[in-house]
Amino acid sequence: MKSRKKILSLALLVFLLAGTLFSCRSAEQDTPESTVEQTPADADFPRTGKDNITVCIDAGHGFGDVGCGPAFIDAYEYEITLLMAKLLQDKLEQEGITVILTHDGKTFPASGEITSQADQYGLTYKPENMVDNDVFSAYERVIWENVLDRQTDGGLDLFVSLHVNAIEDHPQVSGMSIDYCEDNPSLLFLRGFSKDLKKAYLDAGLTESFTVFEDSYEDSFIVTKYTEVPSVLIEMGYSTNTEDAKKLRNETWQDQFASLLCERICYAFGK
Repeated sequence: MKSRKKILSLALLVFLLAGTLFSCRSAEQDTPESTVEQTPADADFPRTGKDNITVCIDAGHGFGDVGCGPAFIDAYEYEITLLMAKLLQDKLEQEGITVILTHDGKTFPASGEITSQADQYGLTYKPENMVDNDVFSAYERVIWENVLDRQTDGGLDLFVSLHVNAIEDHPQVSGMSIDYCEDNPSLLFLRGFSKDLKKAYLDAGLTESFTVFEDSYEDSFIVTKYTEVPSVLIEMGYSTNTEDAKKLRNETWQDQFASLLCERICYAFGK
């Protein structure tokens, strides 16, 4: 993800040397602090039996913000996230789930359109964070997420933001992670969903490490903290790790990643 810390703090370096994986915080957050991995105690989680499920998928970065540089991946982050978002969309739609993309990789809603729609639905937002330029910022995305929820009469059942991670000068760090905000009204669902997803990816051998971050409100990613929609941010791997980079560029792995995520989303909603 773009704007990663270029210099690790002493504390983070100690943890890295001790073999403990920490996900990089970035400009997607309001604050740079890291949170510790949570191990939810819930054996299962509340699953809904709704007939009509709507999932909003956000392909991280894009346009004037390319995200992580190529490193070992031979591609920019926005290229990988868009490819994976569309692949996941296809699989979910095949299961009868309605999918909305925050953007299609070609255009994104202007800040004026977002604020106009937000005003129409009585949503609160910070005008100073809405800027018309070539960047679809994390803050604009989360307000758009809230607009889409209102447009569907509160029908967004899950928001998934896909990203690629990176830590400069630490190529040994690898693995996947998922973040959600502990203040989300659907906390129990998010805990259970994240725990289930971690087990599924580890059991399938698609990653050797999967970290679950239950972030405090202060430390949460912007797209998970400013909404009441059940929201997660998934880091699919590290562009700065050779093995992760190979996986992220491998069509078989990409298909398996999207298929498994689709499967667990279906399970989460009782489909």
